[in-house]
Amino acid sequence: MTRTLDLASNVAIVSGSSRGIGKGIAYHLLSKGATVYLNGRSLDELEHTFNEFGEQFPDQVCKFQGDLSKTATIAGLLKAINNENGHIDIVVANIGSGRSQMGWDIPDNLWEENMQINFMSAVRLSRESLRYMMDAKKGSIIFIASIAGVETIAAPAPYACAKAALLSYMKNTAPVAAQYGVRMNAISPGNIFFSGGTWDKKVRENPEPTQKYIRDNVPLQRFGTPDDVGSLVCYLASDDASFITGGNFIVDGGQTRSI
Repeated sequence: MTRTLDLASNVAIVSGSSRGIGKGIAYHLLSKGATVYLNGRSLDELEHTFNEFGEQFPDQVCKFQGDLSKTATIAGLLKAINNENGHIDIVVANIGSGRSQMGWDIPDNLWEENMQINFMSAVRLSRESLRYMMDAKKGSIIFIASIAGVETIAAPAPYACAKAALLSYMKNTAPVAAQYGVRMNAISPGNIFFSGGTWDKKVRENPEPTQKYIRDNVPLQRFGTPDDVGSLVCYLASDDASFITGGNFIVDGGQTRSI
């Protein structure tokens, strides 16, 4: 029997969704019928994405400007969403940054910054979301991690360690959430290309070495796109994935070698 993935009755929040991977995730959720709350710290970028999506999904897209790495801000937004809609169904924890320092002699502040943005922001968002989802006995929380948290690649240690911690948090929290009907999963992307992103900058500054890196390390011989991540988020958030929780799904064109 053919089934069409439909999220029409779902309310979703995607942190860091004014650009890049988060924007791609938000678009796919909207395309499947979900009501989506966009989020970003930059008002200009958020307004641009909101207006862009509003032309195609005028009755589905909402926006919230604010720093969703802060507990008080998260709690305020979730309360407002729940009051307005009566439920929160899908939460995508997407805030993160790979900018750090390579090597071993890394100062404490860079370790702390990476743990805050790449680990604690997701922990706070999921924790505050669980308060509503556990009461409702349903919900899906999806963490955007990284292959840097899965195995050793050319990534700064603070970033890799923060993403590894995020995967461990998901794996340890998912069984508890499952008792209340809430599913928790993670997606670990590889090299995702989008305008203004890290790989865009590398291609413009060092095109041949960057393309060679992709050819040598990615069996599918290309960058990933936000669409590659967004389509998987929709599946994991849907009833089609109702028996899937505690999983980490790698989207990297075959780059990682571990099982």
